Amino acid sequence: MKNRHLSLVCPLVLGASLSFMMLACDSSSSSGPDLSVEPSSSSVSVAPASSVGETNISSGIETGKTLVSSSSVAACYKDGMAKVTLKSVENVRIECPNSMTYYNWDLQIFYKCEGAALIEVDMPPCESDEPVSSSSGASSSSMALSGIVYGSLQDIRDGKIYKTVEIEGKTWMAENLNFYRSLDGSIVLDSAFCYDDVITNCDKYGRLYQEDDAVKACPEGWRLPTEEEWSFMRNTVKIKNDVDDVNIPLRAVGAWDDKVSATNASGFSAVPAGYRTKGGIYDGEGTRAYFWGENDKLYYGWILSRQYELEKESLIRGYYAYSVRCVLVQP
Repeated sequence: MKNRHLSLVCPLVLGASLSFMMLACDSSSSSGPDLSVEPSSSSVSVAPASSVGETNISSGIETGKTLVSSSSVAACYKDGMAKVTLKSVENVRIECPNSMTYYNWDLQIFYKCEGAALIEVDMPPCESDEPVSSSSGASSSSMALSGIVYGSLQDIRDGKIYKTVEIEGKTWMAENLNFYRSLDGSIVLDSAFCYDDVITNCDKYGRLYQEDDAVKACPEGWRLPTEEEWSFMRNTVKIKNDVDDVNIPLRAVGAWDDKVSATNASGFSAVPAGYRTKGGIYDGEGTRAYFWGENDKLYYGWILSRQYELEKESLIRGYYAYSVRCVLVQP
């Protein structure tokens, strides 16, 4: 899960991580790769929203200076709708009240101030010129976008909240898992790593898990996907979106560096978190995603990259560390 820390003051000064900004303020495979070789990579942060104020569970809204999860705006982002558009920004300060609005293309999140509260809404870019309205039955934690049904999962072990997505009746995490330690210290995963051992990369990409920890990393009621589930999801998304390359509808928009198109039409929001080798070398950031999957109690990586359309590795590499996406256990 990514920590979404924001507070904004005009004028806004950002570091080198900013690649694009517009600002306006108002004073008011089964075959898999050959694995005989290694696979081939501003502002002050603020406290997480979960640590500020009290949470109103029924509305998904948190009181205090930060306010999260609202369905009161359009269900997809249309160019020009917000006065502020930023890309590739990890830490920005927004101070409310302020009349500006903010859209983060990498995370696909829309923000705006309402009084002293900051509203945060998961919102993909619109696929057409017209914004898509949320369904009448949508709540603050779930909305339908062109056939995509989003929801949320709170991991009671550490309190983190993840976006989820329903794909052909199966509920998947729409973010990489970022769990390594329970709040009470009863669970600690020793082989759960941040890319390059930089803690902010865990906020950006989730953690990379070796096999032993990957198999026990999912929250209660969730588990690693099976080979059948990975294959079914990939093939369904490809057929449903009528594409030659399943990378296109699976990838988060604006997150990848390899020039492959991305629409995130599936809602899966894959990010290029890379991997960690047995020897502790990190690689693949920006260009590759590796996910753990189970096949008859054996565990393989599933690769999404320019070369691989969510294909299963041909060898088991338990001491490599990959991302984890959990699926909901169904009766």
